[in-house]
Amino acid sequence: MNCVAESQISEALNVGTKAVRLRAVKGSWPVKKMSKQGGSEMHFFRDLLPLDIQKSLVVQESVTGAGLPAVIHDRTVPARSKKVGMAKYNLVHAFRLVKKQAGWGQKSHAAMGFLLAYNTGELLPSVYNVVGGIKERTLDALDKKLRSSDDNYLCLCDGRGGWKKHGSNKYQGRKLSEPAKAVFLKCYLHGARPSVIMAIRAARILLEKKDQPCHADDSTWRRWLKDYEKINAGVICLARDGMKAYQDIYGAYITRDANLLDVGQCLVADGKTLNFFILHPETGRPCRMTLVVFFDWRSRYPVGWQIMPTENQYVILAAFRNAVLTLGRYPDAVYLDNGRAFKSKLFTETDPDFSEMTGLYARVGTATMFAKPYNGRAKVVERFFKTFQGQVEFMMPSYCGDSISTKPPWMHRNEKFQKAWHEARTQNWIPTIREAAVIIDRYFQWYGQQPHKDLNATPADILLANRGPGVDINQLNYDFLLRKEVHTRNCRVTLWNIDYESDCLHNLKRGLSVIAMIDTADLGTIWCYTEDGVYLGEAYPVQACHPLARLFGDQVSIDQVAAANKRQAKLAKNTRQHLEDLGITKNTPDALNILPFAGKTPVLSSTAGKNPEPAHITPAPLPDKEVKRLEQIMEKAQLEKDQVPHIPKPKYWGSDLEHYEWVFRLMHEHGQEPELQDQNFMQTFESQPVWGQYSQRFEDLKLYFNL
Repeated sequence: MNCVAESQISEALNVGTKAVRLRAVKGSWPVKKMSKQGGSEMHFFRDLLPLDIQKSLVVQESVTGAGLPAVIHDRTVPARSKKVGMAKYNLVHAFRLVKKQAGWGQKSHAAMGFLLAYNTGELLPSVYNVVGGIKERTLDALDKKLRSSDDNYLCLCDGRGGWKKHGSNKYQGRKLSEPAKAVFLKCYLHGARPSVIMAIRAARILLEKKDQPCHADDSTWRRWLKDYEKINAGVICLARDGMKAYQDIYGAYITRDANLLDVGQCLVADGKTLNFFILHPETGRPCRMTLVVFFDWRSRYPVGWQIMPTENQYVILAAFRNAVLTLGRYPDAVYLDNGRAFKSKLFTETDPDFSEMTGLYARVGTATMFAKPYNGRAKVVERFFKTFQGQVEFMMPSYCGDSISTKPPWMHRNEKFQKAWHEARTQNWIPTIREAAVIIDRYFQWYGQQPHKDLNATPADILLANRGPGVDINQLNYDFLLRKEVHTRNCRVTLWNIDYESDCLHNLKRGLSVIAMIDTADLGTIWCYTEDGVYLGEAYPVQACHPLARLFGDQVSIDQVAAANKRQAKLAKNTRQHLEDLGITKNTPDALNILPFAGKTPVLSSTAGKNPEPAHITPAPLPDKEVKRLEQIMEKAQLEKDQVPHIPKPKYWGSDLEHYEWVFRLMHEHGQEPELQDQNFMQTFESQPVWGQYSQRFEDLKLYFNL
């Protein structure tokens, strides 16, 4: 039976609630008292009211459209409120059923048993997860409220949010005027990023100057800002943090399918400042070096990398060289950073200082693309750097973090405890560039063996299955390795406090400048060239020997010393043999006797009182054997001068490109005519589709050889 509140009757009759109550007492209307927010209210049964009052209610409802009792809410119920209301409804009905099934005098015990079982979570677990624990008096109140509302579950729904009052499942609008909101946004949406309270104070001052004061509390401003931020977070980020932050946090992005690429088709390159200290190879001081990585987009494998104190074009060259060696071919394209080193003229244009290496990417048939500035999302290698930081860098004893917030505690000022703890654990060990390279190389190998969620395989498996046939290593080293000037000394050179030795440095002038080609990823070998670009050979780190191997060393130490002595004797023998090849031996007559003043001359007597006349000195004639020997040397030298140098032809070729380059250099560098079959091979190779990748390189070489 529907009930009508006294407030509805007073509104329909246009009288006060007190007059309604007096008439109800006078007419003996059936009534029941119901609670409401802020107190209670009298409700009357609609069908038992006098007819004139029922007619007035019908007229009022036709005007206002309010035809349901106050306790029945024909509103859009929020999902959370509806879930809570249904859970309470099921709990009350289960409670009623237990009490109904209990015998006379056992209802209180049945209610206690029901509550005990329910509050353990074993009885009605789905309801318990929503409502939680409950007491008997609370359950009785819910039962009474449900009975008074004609068993409508809406009365048990959570009314927070105002949906019962204003019919919306959202919060009621804040009591802020539109001008106040606009002024507050102008103060808050500022690049200086003011705090909320400062923006509120500034808005109040501006509103007072406009004679539009706002007396809303600070919490009202804050609540309105939270509501505004829910649907305008991107606007706030753009105004306070800038376009880059907006694009990174709220901007739309493109999903790229890397499976459409082939291995080696595109390499993504970028540099990263390492978050741990490495000893500088020249100064010996700890510094944060730069790691340059060429990342294969298809296989997600770091195919080439280098570490150096700064990011420069030579480091990028060496990293690219390692990438080509790993891939076994030159990549089709490289996606580069927008930094100054990556956009050097050494790679892209004609640079007079590096004319011999002009446009190296174009020369090997590799296209270049540059990312937009400050657009880290475009380079997939940035995600790899995050993985590298989380798996390697923090484990290094010299880890220093990338900001103040990530700096380890032992680096904090006046932090004696952590500093002593760190020193006891690590002995303040800082890796050299060679030690750091070994650690990074081993990590990359381990990373390549780990399964990748987007590949359904490991990066190394995909890379090795699609590796190229190989490239000319000598030409690759000359074009792309890092160059450093060193000076010779007793078959040795010193680079970054590491002594390298090689027989190719023997007989070179002490202090002679030599160009060392370096791979910082593997300092176990350097390649030595003259300043004119002539290849000398490889040099390796010096292996120190036992000082008293015969007395205190093992067999390995003895063999090592014996091999070193044998090498020294061999080099000395080669030097003597070279001297003999020049015709200079202990039995050779002194060639300086040919000088006019070097031969033996007779002592002439002089007449007293007269000036001596100069004597005519005739050089002693050379023996016929010596004259014949000198003539043979002159003829041999003349023949060697006129003779065309013989260029040995290899028996086997590593690739067609290697064969073509040998014939090309024979023609243009040495000026000799190749054989007919080599000429036919050149024409066949130039007609193939792969020739387009190398044509520009050989055109550049042709111009260089014709200079």
